[in-house]
Amino acid sequence: MRVIVLTTETPHHLYFVKEVSTVFNIIGIGVESKLLKAPFQTHHSFEDERDRYEVTELLQEEKVMFKDFCETKVFDNINVDRCIQFVADLKPDVIVTFGTGLIRKSLIHLCPDGFINLHGGDPEYYRGLDTHMWAIYHREFEQLIVTLHRLNPSLDDGEIIEQAQIGLDKNSKITKLRVENTKLCVQLTLSALSTFNQLGSFISKPQQRKGRYYSFMPADLKEICVKNFEQYIQKQ
Repeated sequence: MRVIVLTTETPHHLYFVKEVSTVFNIIGIGVESKLLKAPFQTHHSFEDERDRYEVTELLQEEKVMFKDFCETKVFDNINVDRCIQFVADLKPDVIVTFGTGLIRKSLIHLCPDGFINLHGGDPEYYRGLDTHMWAIYHREFEQLIVTLHRLNPSLDDGEIIEQAQIGLDKNSKITKLRVENTKLCVQLTLSALSTFNQLGSFISKPQQRKGRYYSFMPADLKEICVKNFEQYIQKQ
């Protein structure tokens, strides 16, 4: 089975590729280098601690790069002609996207039955960006869910393949949330790839409702999220 990963360069995405590549044959990685930016301040100080924690916890301080695993190409946008040609030449059975911008039809049609996406949230309630943070903002901690779904041209509304909920306890910290999300992403992906390898297809079910679309979360609202999360954990 030939697998391509389309992603961005972050420690948690590097960890994802590293773990999946120990089980399945990743033949190519497309890295999107330029993503949309909000016209307002979105950075919160907790994210600096989160990033340091991910390097330590996920990569164990190891210096690793995508090109260590397989052929890797960097593109300003994942939908450019060069990326489409890169994917077409490799003839993948499955394409996994994790953290890129919206994928266009011109790319999807290259692997329509094997194109899947990892989404940090339940798309039947939260679609778009910063979805875990928006769930925390609304104090809907039961919505800290990880979803693997089929990818189609509409944002986050493809058929659901697998889901899992992020477990929280008295030792949970908001700085560790993305690590737990990423570990679940690995588990869901390995499970789904195993099914595809055995059956030649994914098993999925249509979404029953279309969740609200959320965009970038402003930094001041992230401060509210930090407080909401701490208050929730204190009650565990």
